[in-house]
Amino acid sequence: MQCACCSRKRGIEASGGVLKMNLPILKIEHKCPECGLQKDGFFCCVSDDSLDLFQVTKITNTYPAGSMLFIEGQPANGVYILCQGSLKLYTCSQDGKVVILHIAKPGEILGLSAIVAGGEYEVSAEVLEPCQINFVRRKEFLDLIEKRSDVAMRAVEHLSQQYYDAYDQIRSFGLTNSVAGKLAALMLSWCRDTGNGYGAVRLKLPFTHEEIAEMIGTSRETVTRLLKDFRQDELITLKGSDLLIHDPERLRSVVTRPRGSRARS
Repeated sequence: MQCACCSRKRGIEASGGVLKMNLPILKIEHKCPECGLQKDGFFCCVSDDSLDLFQVTKITNTYPAGSMLFIEGQPANGVYILCQGSLKLYTCSQDGKVVILHIAKPGEILGLSAIVAGGEYEVSAEVLEPCQINFVRRKEFLDLIEKRSDVAMRAVEHLSQQYYDAYDQIRSFGLTNSVAGKLAALMLSWCRDTGNGYGAVRLKLPFTHEEIAEMIGTSRETVTRLLKDFRQDELITLKGSDLLIHDPERLRSVVTRPRGSRARS
């Protein structure tokens, strides 16, 4: 029996790579040196000479929500640099169970470890919201690393950050005693992403209950029930996609509290 990931893989391979859904959904920033989107991204901090080399090797495109960039197990033919939008990186079992491992944000590079190792993509990448993405073929990117020491250093830094993030995620989820603790740990990671781990935190919740469930390895129904519990315990206020985390420190206590107990004011 083939899972949904395998079915999508056949479709992508038949189209020669990325699932083609090229619609005029974003204003494309073509020239990297003049890009108004520049942040602390992979190629945003390299020298002008390196940026010029990147400029002539990259292929820029836009993708609407639902597009697949690559599938777990597909031969890695290049790297993808995310300029705008967001993607989810996930793995899928043969019986169709999905676990979301990471939400990629602007500035991140995808597929780096796979092309350095000369293997396959370790995960699948699906667009969550309209994206602008720069693609560089494997050989051309490896040539960039060989010729430009600053690009090589950025690659080392990025792989090191990926290792740290994976370790932090395993530690956070491994130390909790319950699914409620995993959900609390996930929400605390959202607080860190906003740069605020203390005091009330307001943010937009861009994920469905199903996607949140896939992030912490549980069911949609369990996530819905836990969010209701968190509201009743006055840990959060959730109206539509507007999420208010009243006190991250109280939420942090949920991560290590005994299984089955409820938060206390």
